[in-house]
Amino acid sequence: MTNREALMRLSADKNDRMAVTSLHDNNAQIIRTTVGRYFGAGTIADNAEFALMQRLADHARLYEDSEDPEAWLARCTNTECDRLRNEAVHDKANRD
Repeated sequence: MTNREALMRLSADKNDRMAVTSLHDNNAQIIRTTVGRYFGAGTIADNAEFALMQRLADHARLYEDSEDPEAWLARCTNTECDRLRNEAVHDKANRD
């Protein structure tokens, strides 16, 4: 399944596991690189990658068919990793 097909399927059903898996498999390098840049490696990065895939599925409804799916994915991956990191920092600050 192509990125475009996966995003279109997710825009209709954000719980489409096959589409999420395909999107992850097709873009594993950029996803891991971006997650690594924001979260390093280990359990935190693994959890962030899982959360990122959920958020990508949630935001697929915002994908326009006329957009380049790879560019959309790279932009959304970066934005969501930044949000996840900021949320983690905010949560940690509120616990302390």
